[in-house]
Amino acid sequence: MPLHDTSYQHWDGVHLGLWRRRWAIAWNGLTATRQNKWIRHLVVLCWCGGLAMIALLFFVGQLLVADSIIVQWVGNLNPQLQDFVRMFTAWLEQHPEVSVRTTQDVLFYFFGVFLMPMSIFVLGMALPQFITRDLASNAIIIYSSKAVSRGDYLLGKFAAAFGLLVLTWLGPVCTAWFVGNLLAPDWRFFWHARIPLCHALIYGLSSMCILSALVLGVSAISTKEKSTISLWYTWWILGGVVVPIAAHTQPWLRHLSFNFNLDQIALAVFRLGDDLKIAQDNVPIFGTMLSNIRPDTMAALTSPAIGGALVALLLMTGLAAVVVGKRVKPE
Repeated sequence: MPLHDTSYQHWDGVHLGLWRRRWAIAWNGLTATRQNKWIRHLVVLCWCGGLAMIALLFFVGQLLVADSIIVQWVGNLNPQLQDFVRMFTAWLEQHPEVSVRTTQDVLFYFFGVFLMPMSIFVLGMALPQFITRDLASNAIIIYSSKAVSRGDYLLGKFAAAFGLLVLTWLGPVCTAWFVGNLLAPDWRFFWHARIPLCHALIYGLSSMCILSALVLGVSAISTKEKSTISLWYTWWILGGVVVPIAAHTQPWLRHLSFNFNLDQIALAVFRLGDDLKIAQDNVPIFGTMLSNIRPDTMAALTSPAIGGALVALLLMTGLAAVVVGKRVKPE
């Protein structure tokens, strides 16, 4: 019998795995971000955008129903819009395998691009919750004492940022695609719309991974919450200001904006210029409606600067990884 009774008992409970540890970090980080009421309001706004997208897809589908309210309402439009709707409806009926794919490709491009700035703004509001506060409170040391490696910690924080983007971007997009095609008059829309969904996932998942890495890098720069938030929004806003100026001076400066680079990925993935050309060939009046688009805008749609965008984003994520690697370590 030992001299001093330490009351030690061998643990007989369930041993939780490594991924449960990482999940706990991710879930706690995501829960902390949802405590901000403005973040909750913006998440709801993103899902309202998803409802609007579902309504738009429902509208397109109802054009194929001869006695629908939508078709009756179209009869009250001006003659030019009536001609456009008739030609568009005929195209949907005759070639659904092309028309549905092209239409949803264009719609989900604009929907995805619309949601991305809102997601970036939400990340900025939640930014201190990722690494900044842990640096300020020396929580990294506490994590290390709990047998949580730096890799586990960073993976959990990355998952928290990624999860927030799921709420603001991926969730609304996937829900809009599924419900919108579920309400279509022909369930073959699911098959015809598979390519737009793939395009949306390629663009969305790649952008979400990049933004999650960048926001961790900015969050790790300082222990002051206002400083990291200001840096994130300044980078985002100044990038938007530089893009139109650099287009006429030094085009390579546009790639300093991560938002511009993400837009180039969207254009390269969706190939919006090809979709507009297909629609123009099948609905001639659509060409007249596109005649007001500036030549430089059409050139940007057909030939995105994808090479420079990928290089710039690779450098940005690499720099963010260096910052995180130097800042997130036990002292």
